[in-house]
Amino acid sequence: MVLLVSYWAIWYTRNRVGIVAFVPKTFTFVEAFLKEWDSVCLVSCPATPSELVYWQAPTGSVVKFNFDSAFSSHIRTATLGVVGRNSSGLIMAACSDSYSHVVDACIAEALACKQAVLFARDLAFSSVIIEGDSLTIIKKLNASSFDRSIISPIVYDIKDVARCFDSISFRFVRRDANNVAHVLAHECQSQQGPLY
Repeated sequence: MVLLVSYWAIWYTRNRVGIVAFVPKTFTFVEAFLKEWDSVCLVSCPATPSELVYWQAPTGSVVKFNFDSAFSSHIRTATLGVVGRNSSGLIMAACSDSYSHVVDACIAEALACKQAVLFARDLAFSSVIIEGDSLTIIKKLNASSFDRSIISPIVYDIKDVARCFDSISFRFVRRDANNVAHVLAHECQSQQGPLY
């Protein structure tokens, strides 16, 4: 796998820039790509019935916003779903929307997370948990270092909006505990325009 990703990185750089990148820079990229790939593979393994996890309600006055996206590579569109629920599990708000000209699934997940944060802010909730099944996005939002990936502008925007809250946390959850947002994102594929 390392050799395959290395060849791909060299080929991509040569086609994009016209020269082969400096070897340590390419090695660093390959190393980071493989770590991210391992984390994605670890999360996407199907769970057995005994390993299923369920959505957990927040405590007190905190509202939990779950987000997810559905990405269509052949038409470069992403649809997203966001649902906010209180400590009793009651739905406080939900929305779905679509974006065109989306490059990949990672960007789609980042846009869904950004929508969740903006939605929570616009509804004037002060203490929120933002929860999604994209480990990559959650790790980037919880990292203190500057993100240098393709989604860095979206990560920056999310962190900027996050300053508006009295309390906010970003949490990873497996797909089976994020099912409502997942269904909303897929249902939006047959709709036109945003739904609230």
